[in-house]
Amino acid sequence: MSDLSVDYAVLNRVRNNLEHIAELMKRPGREMEQVNGDSMGVPELAGRMDDFGDEWSYGIKQLTKFSGKASQALLKIKESFEKLDHELAEANRGQGKGDAERAGK
Repeated sequence: MSDLSVDYAVLNRVRNNLEHIAELMKRPGREMEQVNGDSMGVPELAGRMDDFGDEWSYGIKQLTKFSGKASQALLKIKESFEKLDHELAEANRGQGKGDAERAGK
């Protein structure tokens, strides 16, 4: 049987990085939504600039959404492992008491 371990410090660091990415990406996403191709002067270039701004904004929103969801998933994983650790510790304590009582008889 193999042991499974979780490095909570690494898990927390990755979660914090993902949350930081989500926050960092919000501003550029908002700014690209406000890009107006009309300032380019040439209608074809203006249209392409508007399309680029829309695509960029969509991509940034997706990155923000997915990094936030990944952070939430890692939190659930951490909480599940912490709960399992606690349950196993309690089971081991209970088993230790039973062994001590049997040894005393």
